[in-house]
Amino acid sequence: MPNTSIPKNERVSLGTKIFWGFGGLADNFMFNTLNALGLLIYVKFFEMPNLLAGVALAVPRFMDAITDPLIGNWSDNCRSPKGRRIPFMLWGVISCALILPFLWTPPYLETIDNPWYSNAPFWYLTLVGSALAFFYTLFVVPYTALGFELTPNYDERTRVVAWRMYIGLAGSLGSFSLYKLINLDVFNNQGQGAFWVSIGISVIVLASGMIPVAFVKENQKVRIPDPIKIGPAFATALKNKNFLILFFAYVIIVVATISGGSVLPLLMIPYVLDGSDKAWGDLSLVLGFLSVGMSYVSLFLIGWISRKWSKSIAMSVGIAFALVGTALLWPAIDPRWPWALYITSIIAFLGFQGCWLMVDTITADICDEDELITGRRREGMFSAVKGFTLKLAITITSLVGGGILQISGYDAKDIKENGITPDVVFDMKLLIVGTQCAGLLAALIIMIYYPLTRKQAERNRELLKIRHTNKQLAHTQ
Repeated sequence: MPNTSIPKNERVSLGTKIFWGFGGLADNFMFNTLNALGLLIYVKFFEMPNLLAGVALAVPRFMDAITDPLIGNWSDNCRSPKGRRIPFMLWGVISCALILPFLWTPPYLETIDNPWYSNAPFWYLTLVGSALAFFYTLFVVPYTALGFELTPNYDERTRVVAWRMYIGLAGSLGSFSLYKLINLDVFNNQGQGAFWVSIGISVIVLASGMIPVAFVKENQKVRIPDPIKIGPAFATALKNKNFLILFFAYVIIVVATISGGSVLPLLMIPYVLDGSDKAWGDLSLVLGFLSVGMSYVSLFLIGWISRKWSKSIAMSVGIAFALVGTALLWPAIDPRWPWALYITSIIAFLGFQGCWLMVDTITADICDEDELITGRRREGMFSAVKGFTLKLAITITSLVGGGILQISGYDAKDIKENGITPDVVFDMKLLIVGTQCAGLLAALIIMIYYPLTRKQAERNRELLKIRHTNKQLAHTQ
């Protein structure tokens, strides 16, 4: 068992961990609101054509992915008196809070069935979604980099990142309750409900996002490198072999799980729950409590495995739990036992949250390896490329989600009038479960052979300490 004692000068105070962790709550609500309600509101309520809705949700993530490296490099090179992370976070969180409610107010709904070039709601969702995605990046890339910089210690990094998830999981629970909330009797319809619920979310985003802005100090010991152009900075990050391996595993997991999960309610409501929106709201809320509870267990379990052995082993275990839980969706999606979804969620979420924890903390270790190679600290760029990865994956998931609906023959209007047919049910189940299982299995194989071990990561830190000491001695002489 490795020595996990942490030197005093590498520890992060509990207060700093908690204050930084509150940014995870803002992050989750910014990111999950559109993911949780986008297809449901625009396809089921506004009745936008499947593929158009998929494209409208994909374009903002693609445009945002392109800006991620720009924001990361800009933040790395920033020399503001307020620091190189905080100013970006400030404007990002304020702007997201202002934009969120307006996702659900598309104009000229009479054009909803028009082709894309004359479909006003399509263009509205594309443009407003793109603005939200950009300002989300403006907050989350510097915020993530700030967390990476708080400590150089292999295990303390895991503990720091975990606080983002301890607190941020409340945002995940909130996303599970959104569909129930927008269907409350106090609202005239789902569109109105989404608008007013998003106003409440904006208040939470603003309050929680301002906590790290106001109370977390940037690490002044981090050397700000000489400016480097965006092209070379991005290219250098992508030349890191260990980061590329993590990059591919991350993309596969996100694409597989979110693309299937985003269309699951569209199968569950007409097939398992007899068309009841209220029943899905109730079920998803219970699933939310279960998933959040198991996510906390996952953080402790996967975190413990990473401290006992290594982060790559821990992430592999997390993926394995997620794979088993997802595979059990096949028998669970059945009107005879809607409660079976509880069992699959318990198993899957025992692994998922630990996976996200390991992705972040492994990325922080990769920043050390990168400094050894390039001589630069570039947490912002690696945070940006990670964000680029996530948003590229979300872009693909929006298209895949729309594709699943199209291939399976899903038609919201026909299902509303005549119910869902057995052929559509089978095709949707096959695509939802098969897509997720195939992706998780591929990611598990990749992480089993991940080369950056605990021993190598700790050796990188020792080499950096020697290098920094030698530079300080040379400077004093």
